[in-house]
Amino acid sequence: MLSILKKAAKKLPGLRKIIAERNTLRHEVLALQAEVAMQKEKAGFVPPGHYYSPIPDLAEISSKEADIFAPPPKEISGINMHEDEQLKLLHQFIPFYREIPFQATSKEGLRYYFENPSYSYSDAIFLYCMIRHTNPKTIIEVGSGFSSCVSLDTRDQYLDQTVQTIFIEPYPQLLESLVRPEDHQTMTLIPSPLQDVNLEVFEQLKPNDILFIDSTHVSKIGSDVNYLFFEILPRLSSGVYIHFHDIFFPFEYPKTWLYEGRAWNEAYLLRGFLQYNDAFDIVLMNTFMEYFHASFFAENMPLCLKNPGGSIWLRKR
Repeated sequence: MLSILKKAAKKLPGLRKIIAERNTLRHEVLALQAEVAMQKEKAGFVPPGHYYSPIPDLAEISSKEADIFAPPPKEISGINMHEDEQLKLLHQFIPFYREIPFQATSKEGLRYYFENPSYSYSDAIFLYCMIRHTNPKTIIEVGSGFSSCVSLDTRDQYLDQTVQTIFIEPYPQLLESLVRPEDHQTMTLIPSPLQDVNLEVFEQLKPNDILFIDSTHVSKIGSDVNYLFFEILPRLSSGVYIHFHDIFFPFEYPKTWLYEGRAWNEAYLLRGFLQYNDAFDIVLMNTFMEYFHASFFAENMPLCLKNPGGSIWLRKR
């Protein structure tokens, strides 16, 4: 057959070209089939955006934007926002606010400054005020950096130097670049993922102590978020304050973040955790209060409105 085709190719004009094109296309098909197989292997069980995938479908989000990102309701079913108590606490913060030592840019004698890329005005002000309000003996931070500078500066300026500061940070390069060499004498750095840290570290927290959480924000098998919710929070003593970062009212992520591909889900887990939960109280949530009490902030704590942040504070009963 092959010899017949070769003879025919010599006699029929253009047949040789057709055969060559066929062979080229055959190779291209094989290459495409290999690429499809490789992409299927990368995608795993289902591709991102599939209804079985935890990664959202951006087209579906776009079609429902008006509902997903509508103005937030003042109430969420099953969650007590303790709005009146939050407002009372903010009034107690006013004297602390007036004594804020931090500036927009770096200031001699302080580690922290507001104009940084990760922990800015409102979040830092609330952390500073909460530390002064609770007067903790121990602060444990999960996820460290500029927030750690707030804790250390507030400790140095207003608290007893014996306050224990523990930083759990598997990637400590930023923290190391911000703290002073002598800080290592008064702080403890655990350069490890949260889920590898012994639970006894958290069981030492006493009433008015602070557990500061700035996690990977992703609940998945073996994650730090799962370890936090399933193992750490149940073991905390009564009276311990807990901070979560990057939590926005009404427990949804900013639209721009979702379109960037940040498929975080910690906020949803936290919302479910708080529904009908009588063991943990909401103490303060900056985006909730700044949205519904903007006039208070404009009059009493205007710096908070320069960057509304995204923090929520809880207290275990």
